[in-house]
Amino acid sequence: MKALFLLPVLLLLGIFCPSKGANILCLVSTAKHNNPGWSRPLFDALVANGHTLLVISTAPNPEPKKKVDGLLYYHLPNDYDVMQKHFLREDTGEYQRMVTLKQLLVWYEVLLGSCKSVLRSATMNSKMPELTAQLAVDFDLIITDVTHGMECLMDAVPIWRSKPVLGLSAGKLTPDLISLIQAENTINAARTPHYISQVPKKMGFWNRLHNHILYFAEPLIRFVIIRPVLNSLVTTENAYPTLQLVLLNTHPTLDYVQNLPPGVIEVGGLHIKSEVNSLPPYIQKFTQKFIDGIVYINLPYIEYMNGQGIQAVIKMILDNPNCGFIWNVEQLEQLPPAKPNLLTLHVDQSLQQDILALPFVKGFLNHGDSFSLQEAVHNGVPVVVLPLKLEEFNNAQRAMERNLGVVIQAKEFNQNSLTAALKRILDDEHFTSALYQAQLKFRTRPKSPLELAVWHAEQLIAEPRFFKDFAQTEAIAQSFFVSHSLDVLMVPILILLAGVVSVGRLIIVLVTGGSKARRDSNEELETESEVPKKRKKVKKTLKISEPLNITLKDETIELIEDLNEELLDGEKQLLSVEEKSLEEKKEK
Repeated sequence: MKALFLLPVLLLLGIFCPSKGANILCLVSTAKHNNPGWSRPLFDALVANGHTLLVISTAPNPEPKKKVDGLLYYHLPNDYDVMQKHFLREDTGEYQRMVTLKQLLVWYEVLLGSCKSVLRSATMNSKMPELTAQLAVDFDLIITDVTHGMECLMDAVPIWRSKPVLGLSAGKLTPDLISLIQAENTINAARTPHYISQVPKKMGFWNRLHNHILYFAEPLIRFVIIRPVLNSLVTTENAYPTLQLVLLNTHPTLDYVQNLPPGVIEVGGLHIKSEVNSLPPYIQKFTQKFIDGIVYINLPYIEYMNGQGIQAVIKMILDNPNCGFIWNVEQLEQLPPAKPNLLTLHVDQSLQQDILALPFVKGFLNHGDSFSLQEAVHNGVPVVVLPLKLEEFNNAQRAMERNLGVVIQAKEFNQNSLTAALKRILDDEHFTSALYQAQLKFRTRPKSPLELAVWHAEQLIAEPRFFKDFAQTEAIAQSFFVSHSLDVLMVPILILLAGVVSVGRLIIVLVTGGSKARRDSNEELETESEVPKKRKKVKKTLKISEPLNITLKDETIELIEDLNEELLDGEKQLLSVEEKSLEEKKEK
Protein backbone atom coordinates (compact mmCIF):
# COMPACT_ATOMS: atom_id res chain seq x y z
CA MET A 1 0.00 0.00 0.00
CA LYS A 2 2.84 2.41 0.83
CA ALA A 3 4.36 1.78 -2.59
CA LEU A 4 1.10 2.85 -4.24
CA PHE A 5 1.19 6.17 -2.41
CA LEU A 6 4.73 6.79 -3.67
CA LEU A 7 3.88 5.91 -7.28
CA PRO A 8 2.71 9.46 -8.33
CA VAL A 9 5.85 10.96 -6.84
CA LEU A 10 8.04 8.52 -8.75
CA LEU A 11 6.18 9.28 -11.97
CA LEU A 12 6.68 13.03 -11.53
CA LEU A 13 10.36 12.51 -10.85
CA GLY A 14 10.62 10.44 -14.02
CA ILE A 15 8.99 13.20 -16.06
CA PHE A 16 10.96 16.18 -14.79
CA CYS A 17 14.34 14.53 -14.20
CA PRO A 18 16.48 12.65 -16.67
CA SER A 19 16.36 8.91 -16.25
CA LYS A 20 20.15 8.62 -16.26
CA GLY A 21 23.12 10.81 -15.62
CA ALA A 22 23.96 13.20 -18.43
CA ASN A 23 27.34 14.10 -19.89
CA ILE A 24 27.93 17.84 -19.33
CA LEU A 25 30.72 20.12 -20.56
CA CYS A 26 31.52 23.20 -18.45
CA LEU A 27 33.65 26.03 -19.89
CA VAL A 28 34.92 28.94 -17.78
CA SER A 29 37.58 31.22 -19.27
CA THR A 30 37.02 34.50 -17.38
CA ALA A 31 39.76 36.45 -15.64
CA LYS A 32 40.32 36.45 -11.89
CA HIS A 33 38.51 39.73 -11.17
CA ASN A 34 35.28 38.15 -12.50
CA ASN A 35 35.56 35.38 -9.86
CA PRO A 36 35.53 32.34 -12.17
CA GLY A 37 34.99 30.06 -9.16
CA TRP A 38 31.48 31.41 -8.45
CA SER A 39 29.88 28.64 -10.56
CA ARG A 40 31.50 25.77 -8.64
CA PRO A 41 28.43 25.14 -6.39
CA LEU A 42 26.37 24.45 -9.53
CA PHE A 43 28.95 22.00 -10.85
CA ASP A 44 29.15 20.21 -7.48
CA ALA A 45 25.36 19.94 -7.31
CA LEU A 46 25.14 18.45 -10.81
CA VAL A 47 27.82 15.89 -9.90
CA ALA A 48 25.88 15.05 -6.74
CA ASN A 49 22.77 14.41 -8.88
CA GLY A 50 24.63 11.72 -10.83
CA HIS A 51 25.80 13.66 -13.88
CA THR A 52 29.27 13.41 -15.39
CA LEU A 53 31.09 16.72 -15.79
CA LEU A 54 34.11 17.78 -17.79
CA VAL A 55 35.15 21.15 -16.33
CA ILE A 56 37.69 23.38 -18.11
CA SER A 57 38.10 26.40 -15.86
CA THR A 58 40.37 29.33 -15.04
CA ALA A 59 39.28 29.45 -11.38
CA PRO A 60 42.35 29.67 -9.09
CA ASN A 61 41.51 26.82 -6.72
CA PRO A 62 38.32 25.09 -7.83
CA GLU A 63 39.93 21.67 -8.28
CA PRO A 64 38.79 19.23 -5.58
CA LYS A 65 41.47 18.07 -3.17
CA LYS A 66 40.51 14.45 -3.72
CA LYS A 67 39.20 12.71 -6.80
CA VAL A 68 35.43 12.89 -7.22
CA ASP A 69 33.54 10.31 -9.26
CA GLY A 70 31.90 11.95 -12.27
CA LEU A 71 34.16 15.02 -12.33
CA LEU A 72 37.11 15.53 -14.67
CA TYR A 73 38.81 18.90 -14.16
CA TYR A 74 41.31 20.83 -16.28
CA HIS A 75 42.79 24.10 -15.03
CA LEU A 76 43.83 26.81 -17.49
CA PRO A 77 45.66 29.91 -16.26
CA ASN A 78 44.32 33.38 -16.99
CA ASP A 79 46.85 35.97 -15.83
CA TYR A 80 44.99 38.98 -17.22
CA ASP A 81 44.85 41.70 -14.54
CA VAL A 82 42.59 44.62 -15.41
CA MET A 83 43.79 46.70 -12.44
CA GLN A 84 47.47 46.41 -13.33
CA LYS A 85 46.83 47.11 -16.99
CA HIS A 86 44.45 50.07 -16.82
CA PHE A 87 43.92 51.46 -13.31
CA LEU A 88 47.40 51.54 -11.76
CA ARG A 89 50.02 54.01 -12.97
CA GLU A 90 53.16 52.40 -14.38
CA ASP A 91 55.51 55.03 -12.97
CA THR A 92 54.19 55.36 -9.42
CA GLY A 93 51.97 52.30 -9.05
CA GLU A 94 49.19 54.48 -7.63
CA TYR A 95 45.51 54.18 -8.47
CA GLN A 96 44.32 56.46 -11.29
CA ARG A 97 40.70 57.37 -11.88
CA MET A 98 39.10 56.96 -15.29
CA VAL A 99 36.01 58.48 -16.91
CA THR A 100 33.09 56.14 -17.50
CA LEU A 101 33.22 56.24 -21.30
CA LYS A 102 36.87 55.18 -21.24
CA GLN A 103 35.98 52.39 -18.79
CA LEU A 104 33.52 51.11 -21.38
CA LEU A 105 36.46 50.66 -23.75
CA VAL A 106 38.30 48.83 -20.97
CA TRP A 107 35.27 46.56 -20.42
CA TYR A 108 35.48 45.36 -24.01
CA GLU A 109 39.27 45.25 -24.01
CA VAL A 110 39.02 42.73 -21.17
CA LEU A 111 37.44 40.32 -23.67
CA LEU A 112 40.48 40.42 -25.90
CA GLY A 113 43.06 40.47 -23.12
CA SER A 114 41.43 37.57 -21.28
CA CYS A 115 41.14 35.49 -24.46
CA LYS A 116 44.78 36.07 -25.35
CA SER A 117 45.88 35.12 -21.84
CA VAL A 118 44.05 31.78 -22.00
CA LEU A 119 44.51 30.74 -25.61
CA ARG A 120 48.19 31.69 -25.87
CA SER A 121 49.27 30.24 -22.53
CA ALA A 122 51.85 27.46 -22.39
CA THR A 123 49.39 25.30 -20.43
CA MET A 124 46.80 25.57 -23.19
CA ASN A 125 49.33 24.56 -25.85
CA SER A 126 50.57 21.59 -23.85
CA LYS A 127 47.08 20.30 -22.97
CA MET A 128 45.49 20.96 -26.34
CA PRO A 129 45.89 17.41 -27.74
CA GLU A 130 44.36 15.91 -24.59
CA LEU A 131 41.57 18.48 -24.52
CA THR A 132 40.77 17.83 -28.18
CA ALA A 133 40.26 14.17 -27.43
CA GLN A 134 38.08 14.93 -24.40
CA LEU A 135 35.96 17.47 -26.31
CA ALA A 136 35.18 14.95 -29.05
CA VAL A 137 32.77 13.18 -26.66
CA ASP A 138 29.04 13.55 -27.31
CA PHE A 139 27.77 15.93 -24.61
CA ASP A 140 24.14 16.34 -23.55
CA LEU A 141 24.56 19.90 -22.28
CA ILE A 142 27.16 22.67 -22.53
CA ILE A 143 27.45 25.21 -19.70
CA THR A 144 29.58 28.26 -20.48
CA ASP A 145 30.50 31.44 -18.62
CA VAL A 146 29.44 34.45 -20.71
CA THR A 147 29.94 37.21 -18.15
CA HIS A 148 31.38 39.51 -20.84
CA GLY A 149 29.03 38.31 -23.57
CA MET A 150 31.31 35.76 -25.26
CA GLU A 151 33.27 32.54 -24.69
CA CYS A 152 36.80 31.98 -25.95
CA LEU A 153 36.94 28.22 -25.39
CA MET A 154 33.84 27.42 -27.47
CA ASP A 155 36.04 27.46 -30.57
CA ALA A 156 37.45 24.08 -29.47
CA VAL A 157 33.98 22.47 -29.29
CA PRO A 158 32.89 21.61 -32.85
CA ILE A 159 29.55 20.02 -31.86
CA TRP A 160 28.09 22.89 -29.82
CA ARG A 161 25.58 23.94 -32.51
CA SER A 162 23.66 20.68 -32.16
CA LYS A 163 23.58 20.76 -28.34
CA PRO A 164 21.69 22.92 -25.82
CA VAL A 165 23.89 25.65 -24.35
CA LEU A 166 23.32 27.17 -20.91
CA GLY A 167 25.05 30.48 -20.19
CA LEU A 168 26.30 31.74 -16.82
CA SER A 169 26.86 35.44 -16.17
CA ALA A 170 28.46 36.81 -13.03
CA GLY A 171 27.46 40.36 -13.96
CA LYS A 172 24.32 42.28 -14.86
CA LEU A 173 22.04 42.02 -17.86
CA THR A 174 23.71 43.55 -20.92
CA PRO A 175 22.71 43.95 -24.58
CA ASP A 176 25.42 41.40 -25.45
CA LEU A 177 23.77 38.73 -23.30
CA ILE A 178 20.35 39.47 -24.77
CA SER A 179 21.72 39.04 -28.28
CA LEU A 180 23.17 35.63 -27.34
CA ILE A 181 19.74 34.29 -26.37
CA GLN A 182 18.18 35.98 -29.44
CA ALA A 183 15.62 37.80 -27.33
CA GLU A 184 14.07 41.23 -27.58
CA ASN A 185 16.17 43.94 -25.97
CA THR A 186 14.25 44.93 -22.83
CA ILE A 187 16.89 47.43 -21.64
CA ASN A 188 15.60 50.99 -21.76
CA ALA A 189 18.37 53.59 -21.65
CA ALA A 190 15.93 56.17 -20.28
CA ARG A 191 15.19 54.04 -17.19
CA THR A 192 17.94 51.44 -16.79
CA PRO A 193 21.35 52.75 -15.61
CA HIS A 194 24.29 51.41 -17.57
CA TYR A 195 25.94 48.46 -15.86
CA ILE A 196 29.31 50.21 -15.33
CA SER A 197 28.03 53.73 -14.65
CA GLN A 198 27.32 55.63 -11.45
CA VAL A 199 24.07 57.03 -12.82
CA PRO A 200 21.36 57.17 -10.13
CA LYS A 201 18.11 55.31 -10.48
CA LYS A 202 16.16 58.59 -10.72
CA MET A 203 17.88 60.09 -13.74
CA GLY A 204 17.67 63.70 -14.81
CA PHE A 205 18.22 64.94 -18.35
CA TRP A 206 22.02 64.97 -18.21
CA ASN A 207 22.06 61.52 -16.58
CA ARG A 208 19.86 60.14 -19.35
CA LEU A 209 22.03 61.77 -22.00
CA HIS A 210 25.14 60.19 -20.46
CA ASN A 211 23.34 56.85 -20.19
CA HIS A 212 22.26 56.88 -23.85
CA ILE A 213 25.79 57.69 -25.00
CA LEU A 214 27.11 54.62 -23.16
CA TYR A 215 24.49 52.26 -24.56
CA PHE A 216 24.71 53.58 -28.13
CA ALA A 217 28.52 53.47 -28.06
CA GLU A 218 28.56 49.71 -27.40
CA PRO A 219 27.68 48.50 -30.94
CA LEU A 220 30.24 50.89 -32.42
CA ILE A 221 32.99 49.58 -30.13
CA ARG A 222 32.12 45.96 -30.86
CA PHE A 223 32.11 46.23 -34.65
CA VAL A 224 34.90 48.75 -35.12
CA ILE A 225 37.40 47.65 -32.44
CA ILE A 226 36.56 44.26 -30.93
CA ARG A 227 35.50 42.07 -33.83
CA PRO A 228 38.50 42.76 -36.12
CA VAL A 229 40.92 41.79 -33.33
CA LEU A 230 38.76 38.88 -32.18
CA ASN A 231 38.81 37.33 -35.65
CA SER A 232 42.54 36.72 -35.25
CA LEU A 233 41.94 34.75 -32.03
CA VAL A 234 38.79 32.68 -32.50
CA THR A 235 35.98 32.16 -34.96
CA THR A 236 33.45 34.92 -34.43
CA GLU A 237 30.46 32.57 -34.65
CA ASN A 238 31.93 30.30 -31.98
CA ALA A 239 32.82 33.22 -29.71
CA TYR A 240 29.16 34.31 -29.68
CA PRO A 241 27.24 31.03 -29.31
CA THR A 242 23.46 30.87 -29.40
CA LEU A 243 22.17 30.18 -25.89
CA GLN A 244 18.92 28.60 -24.79
CA LEU A 245 19.05 30.10 -21.29
CA VAL A 246 21.16 32.48 -19.20
CA LEU A 247 21.54 32.18 -15.43
CA LEU A 248 22.14 35.74 -14.23
CA ASN A 249 23.88 36.60 -10.96
CA THR A 250 21.47 39.40 -9.97
CA HIS A 251 18.63 40.01 -7.51
CA PRO A 252 16.24 43.00 -7.13
CA THR A 253 17.49 43.57 -3.59
CA LEU A 254 20.84 44.79 -4.94
CA ASP A 255 20.15 45.43 -8.61
CA TYR A 256 17.59 47.64 -10.33
CA VAL A 257 14.30 46.03 -11.23
CA GLN A 258 13.78 45.61 -14.97
CA ASN A 259 11.89 43.50 -17.47
CA LEU A 260 13.88 40.33 -18.10
CA PRO A 261 13.51 38.29 -21.30
CA PRO A 262 11.95 34.84 -20.71
CA GLY A 263 15.31 33.17 -21.32
CA VAL A 264 17.04 35.00 -18.45
CA ILE A 265 16.76 33.48 -14.96
CA GLU A 266 18.02 35.38 -11.90
CA VAL A 267 20.15 33.25 -9.56
CA GLY A 268 21.80 35.98 -7.48
CA GLY A 269 23.65 34.39 -4.56
CA LEU A 270 24.32 31.11 -6.37
CA HIS A 271 27.82 30.96 -4.85
CA ILE A 272 26.64 31.41 -1.23
CA LYS A 273 26.86 28.29 0.89
CA SER A 274 23.66 26.91 2.40
CA GLU A 275 25.53 25.91 5.57
CA VAL A 276 28.52 27.72 7.02
CA ASN A 277 31.46 26.00 8.67
CA SER A 278 32.68 26.69 12.18
CA LEU A 279 35.73 28.95 12.35
CA PRO A 280 39.11 27.75 13.63
CA PRO A 281 39.52 28.12 17.42
CA TYR A 282 42.04 30.97 17.22
CA ILE A 283 39.63 33.07 15.14
CA GLN A 284 36.74 32.33 17.49
CA LYS A 285 38.88 33.29 20.49
CA PHE A 286 39.79 36.60 18.84
CA THR A 287 36.19 37.50 17.99
CA GLN A 288 34.98 36.96 21.57
CA LYS A 289 37.21 39.71 23.02
CA PHE A 290 35.43 42.80 21.70
CA ILE A 291 32.19 44.20 23.04
CA ASP A 292 31.49 46.36 19.95
CA GLY A 293 31.73 43.44 17.55
CA ILE A 294 33.90 42.59 14.54
CA VAL A 295 34.66 44.50 11.35
CA TYR A 296 35.86 42.50 8.34
CA ILE A 297 38.18 44.17 5.79
CA ASN A 298 38.72 42.94 2.24
CA LEU A 299 40.34 45.80 0.28
CA PRO A 300 43.05 44.22 -1.90
CA TYR A 301 43.95 47.52 -3.65
CA ILE A 302 43.90 49.81 -0.63
CA GLU A 303 47.70 50.21 -0.65
CA TYR A 304 47.54 51.94 -4.05
CA MET A 305 45.37 54.85 -2.80
CA ASN A 306 47.90 57.70 -3.12
CA GLY A 307 50.03 56.37 -0.30
CA GLN A 308 47.24 56.93 2.23
CA GLY A 309 45.34 53.62 2.09
CA ILE A 310 47.21 51.59 4.69
CA GLN A 311 47.48 54.61 7.02
CA ALA A 312 43.71 55.17 6.72
CA VAL A 313 43.00 51.57 7.77
CA ILE A 314 45.44 51.76 10.69
CA LYS A 315 43.89 55.03 11.86
CA MET A 316 40.42 53.46 11.73
CA ILE A 317 41.64 50.50 13.82
CA LEU A 318 43.28 52.77 16.43
CA ASP A 319 40.19 55.00 16.66
CA ASN A 320 37.96 52.00 17.48
CA PRO A 321 39.79 50.00 20.20
CA ASN A 322 36.59 48.24 21.31
CA CYS A 323 36.09 46.73 17.83
CA GLY A 324 37.98 43.73 16.54
CA PHE A 325 39.23 43.91 12.94
CA ILE A 326 39.83 40.89 10.69
CA TRP A 327 41.86 41.99 7.68
CA ASN A 328 42.22 39.82 4.56
CA VAL A 329 45.83 40.50 3.51
CA GLU A 330 46.01 37.81 0.82
CA GLN A 331 46.81 40.25 -2.02
CA LEU A 332 48.74 42.89 -0.04
CA GLU A 333 52.42 43.25 -0.86
CA GLN A 334 53.33 44.44 2.65
CA LEU A 335 51.68 43.31 5.88
CA PRO A 336 50.32 46.04 8.19
CA PRO A 337 51.84 46.52 11.66
CA ALA A 338 50.51 44.36 14.48
CA LYS A 339 47.74 45.82 16.67
CA PRO A 340 45.93 44.35 19.72
CA ASN A 341 42.54 44.53 17.99
CA LEU A 342 43.73 43.38 14.55
CA LEU A 343 43.89 39.85 13.11
CA THR A 344 45.42 39.45 9.65
CA LEU A 345 44.44 36.39 7.59
CA HIS A 346 44.73 34.93 4.11
CA VAL A 347 41.02 34.48 3.40
CA ASP A 348 39.46 32.56 0.49
CA GLN A 349 35.84 32.91 -0.61
CA SER A 350 34.59 30.08 1.60
CA LEU A 351 36.23 31.45 4.76
CA GLN A 352 34.91 34.94 4.00
CA GLN A 353 31.35 33.61 4.04
CA ASP A 354 32.02 31.87 7.37
CA ILE A 355 33.30 35.13 8.89
CA LEU A 356 30.39 37.24 7.64
CA ALA A 357 27.93 34.69 9.01
CA LEU A 358 29.06 35.47 12.59
CA PRO A 359 26.23 37.27 14.45
CA PHE A 360 28.53 39.94 15.92
CA VAL A 361 30.05 41.16 12.62
CA LYS A 362 29.08 44.85 12.47
CA GLY A 363 30.71 46.02 9.25
CA PHE A 364 32.29 44.86 6.00
CA LEU A 365 34.77 47.00 4.01
CA ASN A 366 35.10 46.03 0.31
CA HIS A 367 35.46 47.39 -3.23
CA GLY A 368 31.88 46.67 -4.29
CA ASP A 369 32.04 43.45 -6.32
CA SER A 370 28.67 41.70 -6.69
CA PHE A 371 29.69 38.61 -4.72
CA SER A 372 30.82 40.51 -1.63
CA LEU A 373 27.69 42.68 -1.59
CA GLN A 374 25.45 39.63 -1.97
CA GLU A 375 27.19 37.94 0.96
CA ALA A 376 26.78 41.10 3.04
CA VAL A 377 23.04 41.31 2.31
CA HIS A 378 22.61 37.56 2.89
CA ASN A 379 24.08 37.97 6.40
CA GLY A 380 22.65 41.43 7.14
CA VAL A 381 26.03 43.21 7.43
CA PRO A 382 26.31 46.94 6.55
CA VAL A 383 29.07 47.80 4.09
CA VAL A 384 31.64 50.51 3.43
CA VAL A 385 32.33 50.48 -0.32
CA LEU A 386 35.35 51.98 -2.11
CA PRO A 387 34.64 51.34 -5.84
CA LEU A 388 37.64 51.40 -8.19
CA LYS A 389 36.76 49.79 -11.52
CA LEU A 390 34.01 48.94 -14.02
CA GLU A 391 30.81 47.46 -12.52
CA GLU A 392 31.88 48.26 -8.94
CA PHE A 393 30.68 51.85 -9.41
CA ASN A 394 27.20 50.66 -10.39
CA ASN A 395 27.08 48.21 -7.47
CA ALA A 396 28.14 50.92 -5.02
CA GLN A 397 25.47 53.32 -6.30
CA ARG A 398 22.74 50.70 -5.86
CA ALA A 399 23.92 49.85 -2.33
CA MET A 400 23.90 53.55 -1.38
CA GLU A 401 20.42 54.11 -2.84
CA ARG A 402 19.04 51.22 -0.79
CA ASN A 403 20.74 52.40 2.45
CA LEU A 404 22.80 49.22 2.70
CA GLY A 405 26.00 51.09 3.51
CA VAL A 406 28.28 54.05 2.84
CA VAL A 407 30.21 54.76 -0.37
CA ILE A 408 33.63 56.45 -0.43
CA GLN A 409 34.73 57.97 -3.74
CA ALA A 410 38.38 57.49 -4.70
CA LYS A 411 38.80 61.19 -5.56
CA GLU A 412 37.69 62.16 -2.03
CA PHE A 413 39.70 59.49 -0.18
CA ASN A 414 41.95 60.58 2.69
CA GLN A 415 43.20 59.19 6.00
CA ASN A 416 39.94 60.06 7.79
CA SER A 417 37.56 58.59 5.16
CA LEU A 418 37.38 55.03 6.53
CA THR A 419 37.02 56.19 10.15
CA ALA A 420 34.11 58.50 9.32
CA ALA A 421 32.38 55.88 7.15
CA LEU A 422 32.70 53.14 9.78
CA LYS A 423 31.30 55.47 12.45
CA ARG A 424 28.21 56.03 10.30
CA ILE A 425 27.37 52.35 9.78
CA LEU A 426 28.03 51.53 13.47
CA ASP A 427 25.95 54.37 14.92
CA ASP A 428 23.11 54.83 12.43
CA GLU A 429 20.24 52.39 12.99
CA HIS A 430 18.78 53.36 9.61
CA PHE A 431 21.23 50.96 7.93
CA THR A 432 20.22 48.13 10.25
CA SER A 433 16.54 48.52 9.39
CA ALA A 434 17.20 48.64 5.63
CA LEU A 435 19.48 45.60 5.82
CA TYR A 436 16.90 43.57 7.71
CA GLN A 437 14.36 44.14 4.92
CA ALA A 438 16.95 43.41 2.23
CA GLN A 439 18.10 40.21 3.97
CA LEU A 440 14.51 39.03 4.28
CA LYS A 441 13.84 39.57 0.55
CA PHE A 442 17.15 38.06 -0.51
CA ARG A 443 16.64 34.86 1.49
CA THR A 444 12.89 34.40 0.97
CA ARG A 445 12.42 32.75 -2.43
CA PRO A 446 10.31 29.87 -3.75
CA LYS A 447 13.56 28.05 -4.55
CA SER A 448 17.13 28.70 -3.61
CA PRO A 449 19.37 30.02 -6.43
CA LEU A 450 21.23 26.71 -6.58
CA GLU A 451 18.05 24.63 -6.80
CA LEU A 452 16.72 26.91 -9.51
CA ALA A 453 19.94 26.64 -11.52
CA VAL A 454 20.05 22.83 -11.24
CA TRP A 455 16.38 22.56 -12.25
CA HIS A 456 16.88 24.57 -15.44
CA ALA A 457 20.07 22.69 -16.33
CA GLU A 458 18.32 19.34 -16.00
CA GLN A 459 15.30 20.59 -17.94
CA LEU A 460 17.57 21.46 -20.85
CA ILE A 461 19.03 17.97 -20.69
CA ALA A 462 15.65 16.22 -20.55
CA GLU A 463 13.94 18.40 -23.19
CA PRO A 464 16.34 20.56 -25.22
CA ARG A 465 13.45 22.20 -27.11
CA PHE A 466 11.61 23.16 -23.91
CA PHE A 467 12.88 26.76 -24.12
CA LYS A 468 12.84 27.08 -27.90
CA ASP A 469 9.97 29.60 -28.00
CA PHE A 470 11.74 31.87 -25.51
CA ALA A 471 13.88 33.28 -28.31
CA GLN A 472 12.57 36.05 -30.56
CA THR A 473 14.76 36.03 -33.64
CA GLU A 474 12.44 38.34 -35.58
CA ALA A 475 13.10 41.09 -33.03
CA ILE A 476 16.84 40.90 -33.70
CA ALA A 477 16.30 41.04 -37.46
CA GLN A 478 14.44 44.34 -37.19
CA SER A 479 16.27 47.59 -37.84
CA PHE A 480 16.67 50.26 -35.18
CA PHE A 481 13.86 52.41 -36.64
CA VAL A 482 11.45 49.47 -36.83
CA SER A 483 12.26 48.00 -33.40
CA HIS A 484 11.69 51.41 -31.75
CA SER A 485 8.54 52.11 -33.85
CA LEU A 486 10.12 55.26 -35.28
CA ASP A 487 8.72 54.52 -38.75
CA VAL A 488 5.17 54.28 -37.36
CA LEU A 489 5.57 57.38 -35.21
CA MET A 490 6.66 59.38 -38.27
CA VAL A 491 3.07 59.31 -39.66
CA PRO A 492 1.39 61.21 -36.78
CA ILE A 493 4.46 63.44 -36.45
CA LEU A 494 4.23 64.47 -40.13
CA ILE A 495 0.47 65.06 -39.81
CA LEU A 496 0.99 67.14 -36.68
CA LEU A 497 3.78 69.08 -38.37
CA ALA A 498 1.61 69.80 -41.41
CA GLY A 499 -1.20 71.02 -39.14
CA VAL A 500 1.16 73.27 -37.22
CA VAL A 501 2.51 74.79 -40.47
CA SER A 502 -1.02 75.42 -41.80
CA VAL A 503 -2.18 77.05 -38.59
CA GLY A 504 0.99 79.15 -38.48
CA ARG A 505 0.51 80.39 -42.01
CA LEU A 506 -3.14 81.23 -41.27
CA ILE A 507 -2.14 83.23 -38.23
CA ILE A 508 0.49 85.13 -40.22
CA VAL A 509 -2.02 85.96 -42.96
CA LEU A 510 -4.61 87.13 -40.45
CA VAL A 511 -2.11 89.27 -38.57
CA THR A 512 -0.40 90.82 -41.59
CA GLY A 513 -3.67 91.21 -43.59
CA GLY A 514 -5.52 92.93 -40.74
CA SER A 515 -2.70 95.34 -40.05
CA LYS A 516 -2.41 96.25 -43.76
CA ALA A 517 -6.17 96.90 -44.01
CA ARG A 518 -6.05 99.12 -40.94
CA ARG A 519 -3.04 100.99 -42.36
CA ASP A 520 -4.84 101.61 -45.73
CA SER A 521 -8.00 102.86 -44.03
CA ASN A 522 -5.98 105.26 -41.86
CA GLU A 523 -4.24 106.65 -44.93
CA GLU A 524 -7.59 107.24 -46.68
CA LEU A 525 -8.95 109.12 -43.68
CA GLU A 526 -5.85 111.30 -43.55
CA THR A 527 -6.20 112.08 -47.28
CA GLU A 528 -9.82 113.18 -46.95
CA SER A 529 -9.54 115.23 -43.78
CA GLU A 530 -6.06 116.74 -44.03
CA VAL A 531 -5.42 117.57 -47.71
CA PRO A 532 -3.30 120.70 -47.08
CA LYS A 533 -1.12 118.85 -44.69
CA LYS A 534 -0.56 116.24 -47.31
CA ARG A 535 0.53 118.85 -49.91
CA LYS A 536 2.83 120.44 -47.42
CA LYS A 537 4.26 117.03 -46.74
CA VAL A 538 4.87 116.50 -50.47
CA LYS A 539 6.70 119.82 -50.81
CA LYS A 540 8.79 119.00 -47.81
CA THR A 541 9.59 115.67 -49.28
CA LEU A 542 10.68 117.24 -52.55
CA LYS A 543 12.86 119.71 -50.69
CA ILE A 544 14.49 117.09 -48.54
CA SER A 545 14.94 114.47 -51.20
CA GLU A 546 18.20 114.39 -53.05
CA PRO A 547 18.97 113.05 -56.55
CA LEU A 548 20.54 109.66 -56.59
CA ASN A 549 23.10 110.64 -59.26
CA ILE A 550 25.66 112.96 -57.64
CA THR A 551 27.43 113.71 -60.96
CA LEU A 552 24.15 114.87 -62.53
CA LYS A 553 23.53 117.06 -59.51
CA ASP A 554 26.92 118.80 -59.88
CA GLU A 555 26.43 119.36 -63.62
CA THR A 556 23.00 120.88 -63.00
CA ILE A 557 24.39 123.31 -60.45
CA GLU A 558 27.16 124.41 -62.89
CA LEU A 559 24.66 124.89 -65.68
CA ILE A 560 22.47 127.09 -63.47
CA GLU A 561 25.45 129.19 -62.51
CA ASP A 562 26.45 129.70 -66.22
CA LEU A 563 22.91 130.76 -67.05
CA ASN A 564 22.91 133.26 -64.22
CA GLU A 565 26.18 134.76 -65.46
CA GLU A 566 24.82 135.03 -69.03
CA LEU A 567 21.67 136.73 -67.72
CA LEU A 568 23.73 139.23 -65.79
CA ASP A 569 25.86 140.01 -68.88
CA GLY A 570 22.73 140.50 -70.99
CA GLU A 571 21.19 142.79 -68.43
CA LYS A 572 24.37 144.90 -68.28
CA GLN A 573 24.42 145.24 -72.10
CA LEU A 574 20.76 146.36 -72.12
CA LEU A 575 21.44 148.92 -69.40
CA SER A 576 24.41 150.36 -71.32
CA VAL A 577 22.32 150.65 -74.54
CA GLU A 578 19.54 152.42 -72.62
CA GLU A 579 22.02 154.83 -71.04
CA LYS A 580 23.50 155.74 -74.46
CA SER A 581 20.05 156.41 -75.93
CA LEU A 582 19.19 158.71 -73.00
CA GLU A 583 22.39 160.66 -73.42
CA GLU A 584 21.74 161.13 -77.13
CA LYS A 585 18.23 162.47 -76.39
CA LYS A 586 19.63 164.90 -73.91
CA GLU A 587 22.15 166.25 -76.44
CA LYS A 588 19.45 166.80 -79.00
